[in-house]
Amino acid sequence: PSTDYYKYHESWKSVTQQVCSKVCLLSYLQNASLLDRAGMACILGVESETEQQFHLCLEDYLIGVLFMATELSRLAVNRVTAKDYSKPLEIANFVRELEAGKRYDALKYDVKKIEEVVYDVTLN
Repeated sequence: PSTDYYKYHESWKSVTQQVCSKVCLLSYLQNASLLDRAGMACILGVESETEQQFHLCLEDYLIGVLFMATELSRLAVNRVTAKDYSKPLEIANFVRELEAGKRYDALKYDVKKIEEVVYDVTLN
């Protein structure tokens, strides 16, 4: 029944969060923008707002965005290693914009890591 969504939510939430993370990362790499929840739900073929049927809950989407930020912090380090010094600056600006909306500890640490990379780049 449609009212049992959260009864079984634990069965798929981890996979949903990971898929959201990867799709958001791909969207960032292609368009340098964040895919919103409605766009993510459309890609996944589910509803974004309806609580009466299978949908993309806000928490799963936001955790996916946090996972994406972690991947972007790794990408910033890898781009410097590959001597691409402009990409970490772009990533830093993008992740700072994410952080401006909500303060999450995980996001705070990713911002700090990226800012350290950017700082090291500017010193060299």
